[in-house]
Amino acid sequence: MSAKSFVKTVKNARRGVKYAKKFHNKLALAVLLFLGLIGGSALFVWWQERNFTGSYFDALWTVLFTLIGQGEFATSPHTMWGRIIVFFLSIFGVALFGVVFAEVMQRLINSRIKAILGEMMGINTCKYEGHILVCGWNQRGVYLIREILSAGQQAAVIAKERPADLNSEVFFVQGNPSEREALLKGGITHAQGAIILGDPDFGEDDSHSILTALAVEDTAPDVYTVMELHDPENERYARYAHVDDILYSDSLIAGITSMCTHNEGISAFIRDILSTADDGHSFATIDAKPGDAGRTIDEFFARLKKEDVLPIGVLSPGKPDAPVSEWVSYVNPDGRMKVTLPMKAVCIVKDSWTGKD
Repeated sequence: MSAKSFVKTVKNARRGVKYAKKFHNKLALAVLLFLGLIGGSALFVWWQERNFTGSYFDALWTVLFTLIGQGEFATSPHTMWGRIIVFFLSIFGVALFGVVFAEVMQRLINSRIKAILGEMMGINTCKYEGHILVCGWNQRGVYLIREILSAGQQAAVIAKERPADLNSEVFFVQGNPSEREALLKGGITHAQGAIILGDPDFGEDDSHSILTALAVEDTAPDVYTVMELHDPENERYARYAHVDDILYSDSLIAGITSMCTHNEGISAFIRDILSTADDGHSFATIDAKPGDAGRTIDEFFARLKKEDVLPIGVLSPGKPDAPVSEWVSYVNPDGRMKVTLPMKAVCIVKDSWTGKD
């Protein structure tokens, strides 16, 4: 394209941008006019300039190149109709193209900006499926998100304000996680699990966490819920919310710290087991199969060891229909103990292990 043609194209395109404001709500009309002009011009070129020789699509190709000021036809049409077509294409064709292009780009940009701002401000709705929804935020949230992402899962967070150190891969919802609307925006109904963290922005006690648990169970009762508590005295209230699992973060950290004090070097082992982000090992539960029923624990563990896992205990219901969170744990159980279904084996597995059913 010559410099003169390029300048002419740019000017006409800018004219089209100016006209685009007038067509803001008439994009369909502008598109129809543009397509009509191109299609009609191609028909006239095929008829007047080529006497219907060749194909219509060759004429259409010629018209498209004429639109950008290229090709022999753009500079020297052979008939009066051809000159009229070049005139209309150079003025109205480029202008209409500018209208359509400018309006489409404006809508795409506005849509993208709206999506980005919405995500940054936490006002969009999460579209993830099978993700982990973190309700609330505290200093442990960063490590929690790292573990979730390292396990290959998507994550969403609901908090009063967007954490400054929140990973950009995490979907954020600004709001109160104890409110149904915020939970729905976080995709709770499509989540695999929900983790309720004690959020200091809503108070230092466990009351807000319990309210959040009630909201989660009311909105999505089938979602597996893990709740962080500080005071063991509040467990009975958390059980009323029917959460699936409860962790006492303060006592857990204190217990691990005390263990490391009395057992030199064990901290590295614990760090490896409790993390999925270091390409090492971690805990996993494996359900006993129907064929395991009636076997001894020694036989059950021998089968699991063949799958390259290290069983260290089992979980079994203490009473009929008890939720998993209330199952009884047996660490290093008696090898003569019989396997009864349902039962779960607690094992140490490599982080890369994929044999879990």
